[in-house]
Amino acid sequence: MKINGYILQEPPFKGGMALVYKGVNANGFERAFKFVRPDKAENSPRLCQQFIKEIQLQSKLNHPNIIRILDAFSHTDDTGKAFTVLEMEWLNGLDLERYVKQKAKKGMGDDAVKKVLLQTLDGLEYAHKHNVLHLDIKPSNLFRTFDGYVKIIDFGIARVVGDNAQIIDGAEKLTLVTETGESTFKGTMAYASPEQQVGGKLGFYSDIYSLGKTLHFLCTGTTDPSVEIASPLFASIVERCTIDNPKKRFQSCAELRDALTVFHRPVQKHCIHCGKLISNNVEFCTFCGGFQKEKKVEKPMTKMWKCKKCGKVIREEFADNLTRFCSNCGSQDIVRISNF
Repeated sequence: MKINGYILQEPPFKGGMALVYKGVNANGFERAFKFVRPDKAENSPRLCQQFIKEIQLQSKLNHPNIIRILDAFSHTDDTGKAFTVLEMEWLNGLDLERYVKQKAKKGMGDDAVKKVLLQTLDGLEYAHKHNVLHLDIKPSNLFRTFDGYVKIIDFGIARVVGDNAQIIDGAEKLTLVTETGESTFKGTMAYASPEQQVGGKLGFYSDIYSLGKTLHFLCTGTTDPSVEIASPLFASIVERCTIDNPKKRFQSCAELRDALTVFHRPVQKHCIHCGKLISNNVEFCTFCGGFQKEKKVEKPMTKMWKCKKCGKVIREEFADNLTRFCSNCGSQDIVRISNF
């Protein structure tokens, strides 16, 4: 098939709802062309409408960490069959699911995970600021180019904040709602938030949950929750991201990014001499040179006395220092017994 001067190469990449072809023109320029899968389109006209909605949503987003849409149009093939086509930039590299399985089977290193996380947060935060929920963040929807750049792809089941939480039939890995109103599942739910799984209220925290599950996979190479993350930083972040109660998760990408930054920020303290902020692990102030260990102030010894008459043990502050009489019976026959 040839579209807009680009020859589509076989075989296509198959997703849950769509086929993506690589197109190359006579000058060697590359494009990606996305179609609704014919087997899906025939059984679900609403899926075609959802595909058009994806185009409308993603056309509003222009960010370096989100795959870029170049055009959208209707195309008729040689048989007279019409297709809605989404033309996008072509990315050279691997999605992170394939990358981990091929190159980091036991998980990526901390520095690599941090780079992926920061770029993903930038793109996701941009989408959220435009009131768009991705709702399908997972390793296969994060694409890592050969030069290390990360792009969020596949907004096929994205939602505008405030829309009804129901997802149409044909959208894999999310809650589906049948004609009777019963919620069912289709596909693996390894990355979907609990509220998605029950058709509940969605929010930015829903994408945060999926991002947390994605981080676990990137750190460990598996979706098995029993496999623990070695890094204390990412272990704590994933734990917070994936709390069942949405209100207890990070509520925004900015909040998650702050947690990542604070963990690496050197702990500071005030110099005990000049009061300026210095690193917590230095012995001498970088400003005034003062030694940072405070002198231990020894408490003065407390004298204890005992009355020979009534046997009362008396601390010095309760005895008259001049006459030294018992504060209990008034006797002056008291003797010093110890210092504390």
